[in-house]
Amino acid sequence: MHHAQVPGFGTSLEAGSIGEAFGDYLAVTVGAAADARYGWPRKADLACVADWDAVSYTSSAPHCLRRVDTDKTYADREGEVHADGEIWSRALYDIRGALGSRTADRIIVNAQFGFAPDTSFEAAAKATVATAREMYGAGAETAVRKAFADRGIPGV
Repeated sequence: MHHAQVPGFGTSLEAGSIGEAFGDYLAVTVGAAADARYGWPRKADLACVADWDAVSYTSSAPHCLRRVDTDKTYADREGEVHADGEIWSRALYDIRGALGSRTADRIIVNAQFGFAPDTSFEAAAKATVATAREMYGAGAETAVRKAFADRGIPGV
């Protein structure tokens, strides 16, 4: 999806982490919508990514591939896209919690059109804050800014 929005997206470690994080966030938000629409039972809490996929290589239930609700901050970066992506996905998940899934998803997806192929967490956060303000005003801007600030992302 990112590549369709920004050709060549993911050419830096932080952009790659954002890409992995968005994939995890999208799995959670689309999965929740499908569960609600079709009445499917959820076997793990909402923040657990891909419980259905991770059963063969994780040992404890729920079998989360990753989570979108960790307490990681920018200071916890490890230099690995999946691990560092948990910082970004938590911010997205918090935006969803603050604004609701429909509003959050619209802000998040629209902001991504303004990302560079090698975007940093800081630049992407600033673009997302600006998109929230443009689309929904000061209240949304504040909620989005807080989600990124709570993760220690610089510049917000």
